[in-house]
Amino acid sequence: MIDQTVVARLQKDVKLSQTEKSVMQYLVENTDEAIKIGIRGVAQKGYTSTATVMRLAKKLGFEGFREMVYSFRNEMNQASNTLPEELREQIHFIYDMQKLEIFFRILARRGFICIQAEGHSALLAEYLEKKLLGNACIVIRKEYLGADTIVRNFRDQLDAMVIISKSGNSIAGVEVAKKCKKAQIPTVVFTGNARSELSRICDTVFIIKDSHPFDPENLQANYFFGYCILAFEEIFAIYNHQI
Repeated sequence: MIDQTVVARLQKDVKLSQTEKSVMQYLVENTDEAIKIGIRGVAQKGYTSTATVMRLAKKLGFEGFREMVYSFRNEMNQASNTLPEELREQIHFIYDMQKLEIFFRILARRGFICIQAEGHSALLAEYLEKKLLGNACIVIRKEYLGADTIVRNFRDQLDAMVIISKSGNSIAGVEVAKKCKKAQIPTVVFTGNARSELSRICDTVFIIKDSHPFDPENLQANYFFGYCILAFEEIFAIYNHQI
């Protein structure tokens, strides 16, 4: 059941017709389905026109249909702390659509990206490296170079430093984030800790669900690493659907 206070917050003080209210209710309750079927499918579901759906988006201050739907999904994710436990358990990836757009712009210009990760997260770095290379980006991994060397040699070419850290407090990750911040190199972090040092420092933060935040050795079964790969796939799916 969708909390109607969330719907009211999304609507703000905008005056909507009954049809627009019905479309908005459907979108909030079925964001994933709406993403799959697109604006035409949503119009058909609501027995209305694509023009009505676009008018709703404009009234709510969005540039288009997709921005509206992803914003709704993000809003529902952020509201998840008020949802029942069984629903919260299904949420594994929380993001800000505006921050996602920043990452998309880097992908669109086939940017130069460096990835920092250690331990088990190094496997994720290798996976992400292949995804980025597949999207024609230029990629290096920090394990080959020190933070000082990266900043000194690539500060004018590097579009982003991507850091993957379950705890969000890895010494090497924090060091490179601080150096990049000082050199005005955009930083992106995938972490399981929203209150970590990296979450505080980095420009773009993706929070991945961590089943065992107090298990730094990763001795217990933890889906963080699997969820991280799912997040990569979701991000590229959203991006490829937009272009």
